[in-house]
Amino acid sequence: MPMSNSDTSEEDLVIGIDAGGTEIKAGILRGGEIIALRRFPTERELGPDHSVAQVLNSALAMHQEFPSTHAIALVVPGVIDSKNGIEVFSENLLWENVPFCPELGRITGLPWGFGHDVRFAGVAEATFGSGKGYADSFFLSIGTGIAGAMIVDNQLIDNPYGGEIGHMNVHSGRQCACGVSGCLESIATGPSIYGYYAELAGIEKTADTPKFGAREVLSAAKNGDRHAQEAWGVATRSLGEALAAYVSILAPDLIILGGGVSNAGTDLVQPISEYLESRLTFQKRPRIALATLGDTAGMIGAGILARRSLAKHRESSL
Repeated sequence: MPMSNSDTSEEDLVIGIDAGGTEIKAGILRGGEIIALRRFPTERELGPDHSVAQVLNSALAMHQEFPSTHAIALVVPGVIDSKNGIEVFSENLLWENVPFCPELGRITGLPWGFGHDVRFAGVAEATFGSGKGYADSFFLSIGTGIAGAMIVDNQLIDNPYGGEIGHMNVHSGRQCACGVSGCLESIATGPSIYGYYAELAGIEKTADTPKFGAREVLSAAKNGDRHAQEAWGVATRSLGEALAAYVSILAPDLIILGGGVSNAGTDLVQPISEYLESRLTFQKRPRIALATLGDTAGMIGAGILARRSLAKHRESSL
């Protein structure tokens, strides 16, 4: 799926929606410009049928508020069937075989597109953000999960099972939600960084235990907490180990760090850079940068996807 000039020159207004576990971000977009942004709660705690309805209702609300839009696209986590617009499976949202886009087409009457949230956040960063001008980049989202978008020779590798760097074995010795042990996600996501810290510090989890994450661990580490320093150090080394393997295989010019954990800024970039410097010998050293589009990257990527769908619709109508 190539990055093209049409991704930046199209002037038609489109709807881009990024449906996450906590929030649905819906925007009216012209190229990389956000004309309007609305946020809706996913409310996944009320069950999968309710959260699906929340996504569809957000799309309908945007179309009703902005009837001059020309196309719509939705990006979601999990395993997807992009051709048919179906969410095959999302572990966190408990979605299974949800025909999102046929429903989007029905309720809005617009041409639709459907994609993976992290992969199209990477497309957005490559088109309008930190990756602009780089032919080969890797966008790594580090949040409640870890996944990547692989841009090779200006094309997104859009395999539904591709980019799952979070399940590379970094020998953490910790159990992963996927069912095996050792995965990067078991030690370097926001929740798992805190989970490891809690184990080291002897903090027992109860129903009343606050839900902390990587931000709190990093703050404690800076204040001299040795358990927090160990947890942060293991997380960043594990990220470096996984990225060193990626660099050896696909040699990107640029690695872009995004997701909630990337808010750590230089406290994340520096140790990963130092690890790569210590491990890479003859390999090309990539530049490491932070994502610049923030939490709207997936939504902007959905806008790119919507414009592609609109272009295909117009071509088929000729």
